[in-house]
Amino acid sequence: MPRPDGPLPRQRDLQNFLREARARVDPAEHGLERPSDRRGRQVPGLTQPQMDVLLHSRTGTYGSFERGAKTNPSTDYLDRLARYLKLGPQEWESLWRHTYGHNPPYALDPEAGLDVAPVWRRVVHEMTTMAYISNVSWDLLEFNSAFAEMFPDGRPPSNVMRWMLLDDVARDEVLLDWENSWAPVIIPQLVAARHAHPADRTLQKLERDVHNDPRAARVRRKIIAAFTRPDSDDRPLRHAALGPGRARLGAAEPLVNPGARLMVVEFEPDRP
Repeated sequence: MPRPDGPLPRQRDLQNFLREARARVDPAEHGLERPSDRRGRQVPGLTQPQMDVLLHSRTGTYGSFERGAKTNPSTDYLDRLARYLKLGPQEWESLWRHTYGHNPPYALDPEAGLDVAPVWRRVVHEMTTMAYISNVSWDLLEFNSAFAEMFPDGRPPSNVMRWMLLDDVARDEVLLDWENSWAPVIIPQLVAARHAHPADRTLQKLERDVHNDPRAARVRRKIIAAFTRPDSDDRPLRHAALGPGRARLGAAEPLVNPGARLMVVEFEPDRP
């Protein structure tokens, strides 16, 4: 089969996207000289060699990426590239789609993921079953009254992952058979998140605290898996108002909040 002439469509899209993004950035903002064309006239934007300087990469690395020859850059490289080019949320999504073929798993600006879109707030509060939204670090962003009723004191935790892994009330009273039914499924999600977001301070501290907690560390030493979503198997749970039963979890991702999770928890008590 003959090879097509020139770059593939996705490579061309990436090339055009990055050229336009570079042209918008004044090199002087980064202490660099404005480039000149062959006639000595100054031209707008950053050059490819200047991008290598900013990104602390070898000469030609950025040019190779822009042409589509460097096909698997690290996420850290994309992060730094996006910040120097001052990409917005939609441009950040475009960069990922042009590079990897899918949407980013997290927002470029962590603070941007703290605001839940009004439509998703309504979805959560209109549901009669337990539901909540958390960000990439499992900080609780939104929840409904059904979810709050699950907790003995009626108050959900500020960080769901920390509560599930390190809170004694969760481990001893709510998440029944915690060591066998819950922890082996929860910890791989933390492992996957740490791999995806190595600079996230909330996840860094959570990982350290898990390592320093005897009960959580004992389970963590047995875990080698890493996955991002909980399965739909039901697990034993004691509801503060409804008593013991089985909980089934479902997960979705609001596209307007990259990395956020909409969690739905169906609960069936052992007795009506």
